[in-house]
Amino acid sequence: MFTAVLGLAAVVAAQQPPVLIKELTVEGNRRVQEAVILGRVKSAIGAIFNPAQLSEDVRAVFALGFFDDVQLKIEDFEGGVKVGFVVVERPFVRDVDFVGNKHVSTNELQDKIDLKLGSVYNPVDVQRARERMKEHYESEGYFEVQITPDIEKFADGDVKVVFTINEGRQMKIEEIVIRGNRGLTDKQIKNAMATQERQYWILRGTVQRQRLDEDVDRILQTYNDHGYIQARVESHDVTVDREKARVTINIVVVEGSQHHVASVGFTGVTLVPENEVRRQVKLKAGDVFSRGALRDSVKSIEDLYSNIGRASAEVNPKLDVQPESKIAILFEVSEGPTVYVERINIAGNVRSQDKILRRELQMAEGEIFTLRKLQRSKQRLTNLGYFEKVEVNTAPGSDKTKIVVNIDVTERPTGLFSIGGGFSSADGILGTIDLSQNNFLGRGWLATIKIRAGANIQQGQLSFTEPWLFDRPLAAGFDLFSTQRQFLEYDYRTLGGGLRLSHPFEEFWRWHLGYRLTSDDILHVKNPQDSFLRDEEGTHITSLVSGTVGRDSRDSIQTPSKGGQLAWSTELAGLGGDHHYSKTTLFMTYFQPVWFGHIMSGRAEGGYGFGFGDERLPVFERFFLGGPNSIRSFKTRQISPTDEFGTRIGGTSEVLGNIEYLIPLPFDIRL
Repeated sequence: MFTAVLGLAAVVAAQQPPVLIKELTVEGNRRVQEAVILGRVKSAIGAIFNPAQLSEDVRAVFALGFFDDVQLKIEDFEGGVKVGFVVVERPFVRDVDFVGNKHVSTNELQDKIDLKLGSVYNPVDVQRARERMKEHYESEGYFEVQITPDIEKFADGDVKVVFTINEGRQMKIEEIVIRGNRGLTDKQIKNAMATQERQYWILRGTVQRQRLDEDVDRILQTYNDHGYIQARVESHDVTVDREKARVTINIVVVEGSQHHVASVGFTGVTLVPENEVRRQVKLKAGDVFSRGALRDSVKSIEDLYSNIGRASAEVNPKLDVQPESKIAILFEVSEGPTVYVERINIAGNVRSQDKILRRELQMAEGEIFTLRKLQRSKQRLTNLGYFEKVEVNTAPGSDKTKIVVNIDVTERPTGLFSIGGGFSSADGILGTIDLSQNNFLGRGWLATIKIRAGANIQQGQLSFTEPWLFDRPLAAGFDLFSTQRQFLEYDYRTLGGGLRLSHPFEEFWRWHLGYRLTSDDILHVKNPQDSFLRDEEGTHITSLVSGTVGRDSRDSIQTPSKGGQLAWSTELAGLGGDHHYSKTTLFMTYFQPVWFGHIMSGRAEGGYGFGFGDERLPVFERFFLGGPNSIRSFKTRQISPTDEFGTRIGGTSEVLGNIEYLIPLPFDIRL
């Protein structure tokens, strides 16, 4: 409650000159500082006395939530007036106690409520805390729990809130009994419910009143999706067996008749062929009617229009219930005007520069808005790898022809420094040092230093990539590397560097060009009689150019669940080097979600290489198969042609195909 004493209003109106406020005071505050109260007041010392403004000031002070009453006291003062705000503070919660809780700890209860020590006492907050504790007890099976709040007052007016708890016995759902159902089975109805019967250690079978009430809506939704549009839940109650600590849930349904689709029609469709609109509808004549399929159809039609720039299109399905349980569906389409992007708001990018995000968007302010561009923009931002979360949504613009796009990101640490070790079937015991930054200086630069050292390998690499050279989608970068590997038959050492360029040319498509210069050594051939390796032995310079055309439609680079990759690459060596050869590879992957988040993955790979003239393809450029990223259960490079001495010399061509079934585990781990 608040009261404003404005007795001088009429007098002030007649006075000349206007009465000024000479002083502002606060009375009655014990804990709330005067500065906090006056900080909500717009009236100021030296301002003209304005009763209407003071009334607003009283409301603003009361809205702080700290007071039971706010009054104005106005007095003549030094040729003007002194305005005093007289407040009555609400009591503060000095203590919160729980009595009678045996099976749920006090700490656990405190975590469930927002009632904190030192907060302003509010009866609504106490009742809300009671309901939250009750819900928690019910989730643990204490269906008959009783919680009574009591308020104890201290001498200074503060309060202590005491929750007296009678937990009762822990109850389990023995059975859910369905009556009145003929069209749907008990199993179909129970599967629609969040409340479940006890199933040993798998399901605890607890009763929650709110969840049970929500189950009524779930049951009706299931009936509506099976054509029973007049179905209703006549009653749902709980029978308690206190002796056995068991409950039975009784649900009585009235189904009505099952309805089928008589016809599907459209009005207002002019911009797209009606057959294209009809393909978006999940129902056809003769089907069992489903409200869920109807909702999906409306969304699909609206999405269709959104992808041609009509994001304001509205689809209103009209249902005509006919005799013999038939329903004629008429979709009334209001195509609306073309919608343009009025503004793009970006939030959450603390380290990343704004332009780093905007350049990945498939739309710009002033362009026609489409849903496909919005979805693709979100996918591109996600695939940057800079963000834990990317949320993209829209809001109405200044009129029906405009829309506002809001992008909210949560940045993840993009730098990595790790020192570790491990074991590889190919390289034995390994030690690794990785230093990388995927968003260097917030500019989107990629910088990497990698070092690997083990019994059979010593490797170092330095890489840098500018993904948008000259603020154009032209990626440029370089690599410097050195590798020494010890194979069973020989040792291999390479030292070199490379330059890279790439550019997109269609949605999902990108071309790549590269140049690489390396010094390659074959040394320490174990069998001196092996003529194949003897011919390869020594130091050779390789100078080559490469080109790749690739398509990448994966929904996520890190953990794809749909889409795929296609890459066709060709290398040509011989620009002033010792080797002259050509090598071509084709690589394809595809991901398809199936059920329960499981994914089917397919992979195909082929390659062919040859030397020019009398030269042959160098052994370090030949194809070897086997290993976890090739053919599982075979060791790395185990699948290979051999020469007369049993040396694995690799092939000049390869064909590889495999299919995998991926089961997701927590933390984006896949099995």
